Order: sequence, then C-alpha cells, then structure tokens
Amino acid sequence: MSPVRRAELLADYEAGAPVQAIAAKFRVHRATVFEVVRRAGLPGRDPGLSAETRGRAASLYANGLTLAQVAEQIGAGIDAVRAAVLAEGGHIRPRGRMPRHP
Repeated sequence: MSPVRRAELLADYEAGAPVQAIAAKFRVHRATVFEVVRRAGLPGRDPGLSAETRGRAASLYANGLTLAQVAEQIGAGIDAVRAAVLAEGGHIRPRGRMPRHP
C-alpha cells in the first residue's frame, strides 16, 4: 500500500469510519486495517457500535431488512448487527424469514 493510500486509510479510521467499510474501500482484509493502524501507533477503538448506531441497526432489522442488509447499510459486520439487535431488546428471525405484517 502506498504511503498516500495508507495516510488516507488512517484518516478514515481516525474519522470514525467503520473498519469493515475501510477494508472494503481499500480492498484489504479487516486485519490489514488493524495492522496499519497498530503500526501507525494510533489507539485502538472500543469494539462495538455506538448507542445511536445500535438503535438504527435494530430499527432497520425490525422493519424487515436482513442482518446482511443492515450490516451493509451501516457499514458493520453481521455479528455486530446481531449483537446490536439483541442489545436493543430485539429478536433474531429464523434464517430466510421476513416478518409478517398484519
């Protein structure tokens, strides 16, 4: 990775962009993002989603999006979305099932 691209990756990380989104943007694995950050001496982030993002994820999921669709929209991993839904008091639907609306 060129020094210019590395600087851009670090700027995105410092701005709070989700690691998964950074990895996709630079076409690298998430572990590579963490390695570049570590080598640059930047402090790590607290894992997990912010309270606002957790609420948004839970709302999107409750309104019928799949975990994968929510993850794509908020730039997080499916596991983070699943944890957010559960933390917000939601329930995970069986795979392949959309919620029934009256």
